[in-house]
Amino acid sequence: MSSLRPRRRTLLRALPFALGGAALAPALGACTHASERLDAETNAIPEVDLGGIEEQPELAALVPQEIRERGELVNGAALNYAPGEFVGSDGEAVGYDIDILAAVGRVLGLRTRTESAVFAQIIPAIGSTYDVGISSFTIDPQRLEQVSMVSYFAAGMSYAVKSGNPYGITPPDLCGSRVAHQVGTYMDDVVVERDEQCRADGGSGIVDQPYVGNADAATAVAGGKADVLIGDSPVIAYAVDRSRGTLEQVGDIEDAALNGIVVAKDQPELAEAIRAAVQHLIDSGALREILAAWGNENGMIETSEVDPQQ
Repeated sequence: MSSLRPRRRTLLRALPFALGGAALAPALGACTHASERLDAETNAIPEVDLGGIEEQPELAALVPQEIRERGELVNGAALNYAPGEFVGSDGEAVGYDIDILAAVGRVLGLRTRTESAVFAQIIPAIGSTYDVGISSFTIDPQRLEQVSMVSYFAAGMSYAVKSGNPYGITPPDLCGSRVAHQVGTYMDDVVVERDEQCRADGGSGIVDQPYVGNADAATAVAGGKADVLIGDSPVIAYAVDRSRGTLEQVGDIEDAALNGIVVAKDQPELAEAIRAAVQHLIDSGALREILAAWGNENGMIETSEVDPQQ
């Protein structure tokens, strides 16, 4: 198990122009037919049928009166984190988080609406602008001081290689490997830390291959231009699922942590209603079906809790 610090949602942060062309050189070489195919697959939106999910009156009764009368649950999400939440080709919010939100709404007899937001500005707006925030938030003590969080998914860091693992990658050992990842994410820190440890132990350092997008990084690995792809487990699982067999996962999910739906601390009734709805989706198998459609059933949890201590 890696000793890296706890996971945090940092995907798709702005890329500093000062990095220049040198840091992004691998990505420039990835614009091939294979790249276009992987891009197309990664951007594919699965069809998730929520028609079988019915309102549960005893759970709907837990929803605060104001929200019940409004009939709508408003969500704030940063729509830049595929496959969790992102903007589809029609301009609408899509992703497994958006489908889970819709499923929770059906259980509670509510419509759902997602508004695009800056990630760092979602939690301060919970309880005023937004009823909830479902946007791949990792549950941690700092956030639990500000808001309540309902667990629904588990995520960490994982690895993918070209099918057959031709370079014999055995995570977490990356020494001497060409490591592809999306620039501007937490993986930048992972590569630096692993490289320093490799060299301190007297081994070969890591060949860092940052790419502008995860699809380019995945294409480099599928095409043999890099040895291994690293990233957040939902992103890696989705890339593998959409790779048409050119990629496979290796090793375990590292630094796994629960993701949570954010609710205002002064709305315990709403938090309990959402927890009960998520548990219903778990018990009925609907949550697994949603996650499987997005290639992320490995993130399933058995029990949903309000403010779980990790």
